Amino acid sequence: MEALVATWIEANVDDTRGMTETPANLDTLLPVAKVMKIGGSYDGFRITRATVDVDFFDSTRDRAWSGALHVQWCLHNLFVRRRQGDAVVARVETLTDPRRLPYDNTNLRRVGATYRITVHPA
Repeated sequence: MEALVATWIEANVDDTRGMTETPANLDTLLPVAKVMKIGGSYDGFRITRATVDVDFFDSTRDRAWSGALHVQWCLHNLFVRRRQGDAVVARVETLTDPRRLPYDNTNLRRVGATYRITVHPA
């Protein structure tokens, strides 16, 4: 699920790199949306409901907020009800709205949100 969402973000969200890891040179790659699956469920047959954190990194508070809100809009309006590889994204729910998160590098700003993404085989 992480790779599916990160790849889609990189291909469809303007000027944003989608990643599943936080590289050491993050500050040279901005803006970045890092995707991490933190839980979820599988019905044993067809439906996966993944809980996914998407953290948006940028150089200023305003840019990080703007980017996180744009990713949220894109997930709800462009990602859902579409085939992505071998899966169909049936539903996207925001479980936790974008919020400011601390980050060790004080030159970067991080805003994250948590989503439930429901997929089934195509």
